[in-house]
Amino acid sequence: MNVLILGVNGFLGRAIARSAANKGNEVFGLSRSQDPSPDSGITYVEGNRGDLEYVLEIIRNHKIDVLVDVIAMTLQDSRALINAVDGQIGQYILISSSDVYRNYELFQKKSLGIPNQEAVQEDSELRQTRYPYRDIAARAIDSPDSYLDHYDKIPIENAAMEMSSQWTILRLPMVYGAGDKQRRFRWAIKPMIDGNKNLVIPTRWANWYSTYGYIDNVADGISLAIGNANAENRVFNIGENQSISQFEWAKRIAEVIGWRGDLVLTDESDDPFAQRVAHLDLSVPFRISSSRIREELGYKEAVRQVDALARTVTSEGMS
Repeated sequence: MNVLILGVNGFLGRAIARSAANKGNEVFGLSRSQDPSPDSGITYVEGNRGDLEYVLEIIRNHKIDVLVDVIAMTLQDSRALINAVDGQIGQYILISSSDVYRNYELFQKKSLGIPNQEAVQEDSELRQTRYPYRDIAARAIDSPDSYLDHYDKIPIENAAMEMSSQWTILRLPMVYGAGDKQRRFRWAIKPMIDGNKNLVIPTRWANWYSTYGYIDNVADGISLAIGNANAENRVFNIGENQSISQFEWAKRIAEVIGWRGDLVLTDESDDPFAQRVAHLDLSVPFRISSSRIREELGYKEAVRQVDALARTVTSEGMS
């Protein structure tokens, strides 16, 4: 398969490109910046996803079969792209997010309701509200985060489902690993690396359950869908098979690091960590079921969790 990846130089894009190339695909990557370091089997093309004529030229010149859209963030930009490539490719793969689910807006305190206590399935209820990261005050136009005022994966998914080309939607969990700009586990890793004797954790956070995914495993799940007839016009969740509490994550990270301090729970509202998560409803779990992609596409993690954490810890310690 000839595959074009939009947003190839990001945390996720490069991992997808490597995985797709390792599976024997001819991979082309489009990015606004030049390739920082070459990867075997990947051809990098400098350009803008919004330049639709250029994207179509790449599709024609390289006979692209599958387009993987890593950076579909707003409906305005994405609808134009989807309309342009529809019928010009065999398959459009939309990298979506588990933030489309109803539990996410409850977790973010965007609305009221009864959360799903079980792992959400692909047909579970979606958010009733839109623009999950929009604040009361609009972000400055020149802010690098200004797109978040218009970010929403739900309408982009709906646009993809209207395509005449085959489509696949992949909803991702919180992704961790080397290069993760959000540093999902820094709250535990840094104090342990620094040699703190205690790690004070708000009780509400310690008891919160959520699904994560290691970057290379998530990328492998995405590349499984490339040119796969079983993925045509289907939606899949990707994530680790077991959701564990943040307290359990801290214990596993401590074991990887070899940290022998104490995990101390606190209910103090003025604790700095507690204040950082005060805006979240941590009574709402964020468990995600990945049974469909495991059963229908044969997904399984190539990198064990203990090794994934070890690599994450190493990268965190070097930053």
